[in-house]
Amino acid sequence: MTLIALQHLLRSAAALADDRQFLVLGSAALLASLPELGEAEGLLTSTYDADLCPDPFDELTAVMLDEALGEDRAYFRKHGYHADILRDSILQTLPAGWRGRLVDVPGCPDAHALDPHDLAAVKLLVGRPKDLALVRQLLASGRLDPRILRERTEALDLPVESKPALFVRFDAVAGAGNG
Repeated sequence: MTLIALQHLLRSAAALADDRQFLVLGSAALLASLPELGEAEGLLTSTYDADLCPDPFDELTAVMLDEALGEDRAYFRKHGYHADILRDSILQTLPAGWRGRLVDVPGCPDAHALDPHDLAAVKLLVGRPKDLALVRQLLASGRLDPRILRERTEALDLPVESKPALFVRFDAVAGAGNG
């Protein structure tokens, strides 16, 4: 996905949901800070969706947006990208203080994206191979600061018993990104 595609998707969402802000929460959030990732040979060229959450959230708006902009809908068939509409319960998994670090999406005054370090902390938490590979590449390219990423990972609100496995994952990815 490119920044232009993300902007188009967000403008389409805004046209459907009057007076709503949108949070960009998945990998496409990186485009607000690092638009080059969507260009040729960028890390996000194989991303065809943007995880969006209406803010404030309401179920009716979410369903309507999914019907209009979701996967396998006419919008996706026409443009080749779509929105995954997330419920606001996902916000509980973000690092403490994330709202104060939101990044404005250029050209979309009603859209805000996760800071790259906040996104990377969540990717570490989820732990899918593709998410870990993305974080590893962002660290290796110098686009993420491992110290800040560690702080954001520590700021995740998790049960104590979940933290050791998360930090083993962090050390494995950060070590690979810096070696």
